[in-house]
Amino acid sequence: MPLQKLSITALFVVCLQLAASARVAPAQTSSVGAPSDVQKLGPQVGSRVPDFTLVDQHGQPRSLASLMGPQGLMLVFFRSADWCPYCKSQLAELQSRVSDLKQNGLGLAAISYDSVTVLADFSKRRGITFPLLSDPGSATIMRFGILNTTVPKNNRQAYGVPFPGTFMVNPQGIITSRFFEPAYEERITAGNILVQLGNTIDVPATTVSSAQIDISAFASDAAVAPGAHFSLVLDMRPSDGVHVYAPGVKDYKPIALSVQSQPGLIVGKVQLPQPELYHFEPLDEYVQVFQRPFRLVQDVAIDPSAAARAAVKGATALTIKGELTYQACDDKLCFFPQSVPLTWTIGLKPLDAGSAAQ
Repeated sequence: MPLQKLSITALFVVCLQLAASARVAPAQTSSVGAPSDVQKLGPQVGSRVPDFTLVDQHGQPRSLASLMGPQGLMLVFFRSADWCPYCKSQLAELQSRVSDLKQNGLGLAAISYDSVTVLADFSKRRGITFPLLSDPGSATIMRFGILNTTVPKNNRQAYGVPFPGTFMVNPQGIITSRFFEPAYEERITAGNILVQLGNTIDVPATTVSSAQIDISAFASDAAVAPGAHFSLVLDMRPSDGVHVYAPGVKDYKPIALSVQSQPGLIVGKVQLPQPELYHFEPLDEYVQVFQRPFRLVQDVAIDPSAAARAAVKGATALTIKGELTYQACDDKLCFFPQSVPLTWTIGLKPLDAGSAAQ
């Protein structure tokens, strides 16, 4: 018999005021000058990261080995905890994920050219407990090959900053994945990284069950600041003997998630695992399907541009609407294609505009 239409509403509302403007130091350089091959900068997946020992915000030397968790390390490079509001908002978001990272066996550390004094001041004001590492001469940043070459040497305030990005490193010091955005205003959240890598995070979810498939819908983050890349996530578990069709399959309705466009929202790519080749015996055909539990991750971001921020000025939340479509079959028959409405409401929070000088 055909599936009944499902209805999912996943609400994640945190009422925080979105600041339409934040103090941005003149030292910040435009992303227009960033190299188009930023993804190619620094050590790549499969290579070993340079070893280092740097002093943290408490004045304690920290080696690479000392930062590792049982399953490895999330190593973040950022511009400044003094004058870069995107960096400060990112560090606050990282702090909110410390327990999730620990639960997944991961250590966390962040590196910048800031002095120990600046890092200590920021940590005290914002309650940062994970290691912020000072690389005042940018020697480690340069050894990683991610020095921001668009900043001239005569810019005394900003020269020495890295291109911001995140490396996931295993306990042997090998990079397993890396996350860099082409514009300094854009930062992928730790929650987004964790769900992309298949880890668990502590967030509310809505689950809907049917005879053919169970769907758990959630967002990687309850509230985000301008420039944040986060995820809309669907964890799906087909029933025994049931499969759904992968993108690209003809003559059936492949699984797809469409997200409604709106001011202030950037809709990115969908991430799905590799499908399996399935032999459908009644028609003697071979098709690409998902028949084991799988995760769909839709990348979205809060547009950091001035025009987009003006469009959502005064808003405390952003409601994102989407629709999941798919077709389920078992080894004997196919069910009618389904359309599942989805709604996520994400809280909006301002950039961190505080300064160590305040």
